[in-house]
Amino acid sequence: MRFLYSLALLIFISKVSVAQIDSELNKLIEETLHEEKLVGASWSTFDNGVISTGAVGLKNASTQVKLSPDDKIQIGSITKTLIATGVLRLVTQKKLSLETPVEKIVPDISFDNPWKATHRVTVKDLLNHTSGLPDAEFWQIFSVEAKSNTPLIDVFNRDKDVLKIRTKPGSRFSYSNLGYTLLGMVIEEITKEPYESYLDRNLLAPLGMKNSTFQFISQNDNPDLAMGHFDGGTTQNSIPMYLRPAGQFSTTAYDMSLFAQFLLSDGKINGQTFIAPEFLNVMGKPNTTEANQQGLDRGYQFGLSYRDRYGVIGRYHAGNIVGYQATFYLFPEENKAFFISFNTDSESADYQKFNEIFAENLNVNQPEILKSKSQNSSDIDSFEGHYILSPVRFESYIYLDLISNSILVKHDPIKNKLNVHSLQQSSYSLFPYDNNLFRKEDRVRHSHIFYEQDGKVVYSDGLSTYEKENPFFLGLLWLNLILGLFGLLGIIAKGVSGIFSKRHFLDQGISVPFISVLLLFLPIPFFFMQSPISIGDLTAGSLLLTICTAILPLGLIFGLVNIFRKKEGYWKIDALVVCFLFQWVCMLVYWGLIPFKLWEL
Repeated sequence: MRFLYSLALLIFISKVSVAQIDSELNKLIEETLHEEKLVGASWSTFDNGVISTGAVGLKNASTQVKLSPDDKIQIGSITKTLIATGVLRLVTQKKLSLETPVEKIVPDISFDNPWKATHRVTVKDLLNHTSGLPDAEFWQIFSVEAKSNTPLIDVFNRDKDVLKIRTKPGSRFSYSNLGYTLLGMVIEEITKEPYESYLDRNLLAPLGMKNSTFQFISQNDNPDLAMGHFDGGTTQNSIPMYLRPAGQFSTTAYDMSLFAQFLLSDGKINGQTFIAPEFLNVMGKPNTTEANQQGLDRGYQFGLSYRDRYGVIGRYHAGNIVGYQATFYLFPEENKAFFISFNTDSESADYQKFNEIFAENLNVNQPEILKSKSQNSSDIDSFEGHYILSPVRFESYIYLDLISNSILVKHDPIKNKLNVHSLQQSSYSLFPYDNNLFRKEDRVRHSHIFYEQDGKVVYSDGLSTYEKENPFFLGLLWLNLILGLFGLLGIIAKGVSGIFSKRHFLDQGISVPFISVLLLFLPIPFFFMQSPISIGDLTAGSLLLTICTAILPLGLIFGLVNIFRKKEGYWKIDALVVCFLFQWVCMLVYWGLIPFKLWEL
């Protein structure tokens, strides 16, 4: 009797303790949610077999209905982890091989692959984002023209250029929503049915994820789905997307904890192997890229990436879709996990704060920070220089990456570290660990590597790869940009002053270049009148933008000829500012940014 009494007391105390922890977690998340001006959040945790769920905030800012843990939410790119799991299920069943070339499975696809003779794009390459494919184009993401049943092949039939392979398959990571869309097509070819219905029945049902689906649902036909929001609480209904396998999935916090529980298991369901453990065990543990082979055991594999943040190490995937942000974290060594989805797609919120809260709440082990090793100063000096992304993620914006996403690596011999500077991110320091491996200042393990490939010095963290570039080339790009902006401002200044001069404005050489520049502002009000989601579609605003950007170089040429023909007033200054802008416009034409066609980018 005493034993039963003691056991009951122990269970009661445990439940009270868990309730107190959950209450503290709810309070902390709610406070942070308000600080970051987010509408609502739904989450779940998995801690050695114990599942907890919670929610704070609003389901819909317009109706002020509170968000419940049972409400459905969307997870964006975390869908890729589920797609990868579905593919691994087919591989486990021997219906598919990771090494099979994609073109053999999907005959309608033909890659522009310079390495085709020796390195074809395989299923594994698509899973690991190492195919060499670019990421999605503007129109594939921001469009209201997509239907819930638009054939996946339409994405590739509309623009064959998206099938261009930029790096040797298997060699470098480059995140690609197109790659996972192809995986959806692979599943359909193998199973002979839409991937959504097949995975709902053959993946989600066995996992017990009864409130989840790959099918498109919206708030209009499913009131359980939380409303999406933008900054300021503006509501946004769910809309169909072209790249469905890369980001279309509706679920609940509880269902995601069931998914986490399975990924942390031995891969069996009811005693039968559902997914071979040799696949589950290496999710988020890459070993195939150049950086991996050089000694960096970081990157992305089978739908998860290695993540070293907040003093803890885990497996991770983030998700973003119109109106939502989400995070999925696994800690396999400790059999712990958490998931959180926000029904706000904010440009200003710091979502990382929540990850830190959960890591602390789960009491995830914090390994000791690796100590830096002394390294010959001359060896580190060889890593100094300017680096550019190779490959870039968005092929259409390679020029913008060259300008804004190149990095400068400088050696600090006094503190024996490398300082990395970039326009797009805060500067950070790298401390030498061993040979060509370095640890970033906020990491606990080595995180970056320098190595040589095909005669070039390469810098990588497993998820981004940079190649050392001649600073003279980057200097010319920046000089071209600076002179172009100077010319743009000069034309505006000269045009405004010309309006108030005694001479008739249209008789002045600067008039046509000035009008050509002013035309660039004409599409702006049309963009404000359309949905931001349709920015990748052919609309009045995007068509006007294309026409006005096409007129610009013609207007500059006409104006330059007119200036030299008339040679009136300060014509040399007029000619100079027009030439400055024209040489920049020529650069933009070369990189395919003029005429600017949003529906083709």
